[in-house]
Amino acid sequence: MKTILIFIIIITGIGVWFLVSKSSDSQPGIIARNGLHWHANLNINILGEVKDIPAGIGLARLPHNPIHTHDRDNVIHLEFAGLVREDDLRLGRFFEIWGQKFNQDCVSDKCTGPEGTLKVLINGKENFEFENYIMRDDDKIEIIFEAKALDQIEEITITGTEFSFKSKNTTLKAGEKVKLIFKNEGGMPHNLTIEGLGLSTKTIGGGKTDTIEFTAPTSGTYNIFCSVPGHRESGMTGQLIIIE
Repeated sequence: MKTILIFIIIITGIGVWFLVSKSSDSQPGIIARNGLHWHANLNINILGEVKDIPAGIGLARLPHNPIHTHDRDNVIHLEFAGLVREDDLRLGRFFEIWGQKFNQDCVSDKCTGPEGTLKVLINGKENFEFENYIMRDDDKIEIIFEAKALDQIEEITITGTEFSFKSKNTTLKAGEKVKLIFKNEGGMPHNLTIEGLGLSTKTIGGGKTDTIEFTAPTSGTYNIFCSVPGHRESGMTGQLIIIE
């Protein structure tokens, strides 16, 4: 009888341990409890040129960083012991260790804007998590900064209120085709006028929008303002900056 009782206690203990461990493993944010050894392949292409990923990233000091490179083969090593959380495997962590900028707007010194656009492909499919993407074993990660197509229209929105524009300075590239959307979030009628270019939206009421399309002229700085009498003088001004 005593032996049976001990057996029941052991079986019960094993069952409780199993249920607790399964419950614990299902906690959100936990990837592994006993470490992992994964590899992800990273390729970075900036304006048609492949960016070199150095060997030895994360290995300069002891203890070595769990996220590192060994060779110049574009392979990121993810070598963790013990508990591994999602935050440990975010793509942005590799760039922090490398000392390079990477987020939804920029890679290295290139940022989405007149010069080009940034996109990320994970295993061939576009991904919009950027630095927050959680790397997995055998991932093929492509970070691409590419020049805008010549016929691509740059769409910008400038919002007006009483008595200001939320975007005081807007930068465009000379020769770029532009769709400028003026949005009036104020309670009074407003417009957006570009001084020196002969361009202006309609004067619109609060909650409405109006659009003008044009090709950005040669480089320079052009004043923008609301031409409703008294609004420019009240501070409803800004600048449109054109760069080569």
